[in-house]
Amino acid sequence: MQYIEESKKSVQEVVTCLEETVAKYKFGVQHIHNVKEKLKSKGVDLKNECQIVDICNPNIALEFLSQDMSMSIIMPCKISIYQEDNQTIIAMNSLTQLVDDINPDLIELAQDTQEILLQIIDDIK
Repeated sequence: MQYIEESKKSVQEVVTCLEETVAKYKFGVQHIHNVKEKLKSKGVDLKNECQIVDICNPNIALEFLSQDMSMSIIMPCKISIYQEDNQTIIAMNSLTQLVDDINPDLIELAQDTQEILLQIIDDIK
């Protein structure tokens, strides 16, 4: 399952807003993947803007990893911001679904974390 929201802002405006907003939820930006620029540097022309932002809350990460190190395969959390049909889209995979596939015992923590991520998306759109 995916969560998809539209924004009237540009891709870069949403990314900048995300960088500023995550701190109030005790998350940090670990990396921003500018997919269009990366592909361009490899000689491939992607017509749409696309940036993927890796974010993490260290306390939440510690809680997941202390209970199951295999949770590391879905870390850090990713929020994708891209342009499609002249519209800016903010998208995220369902953390609850990803966690349920790996370790259903951690579903409550996943639900709590997902609610925070969805609030971040709501704040930046």
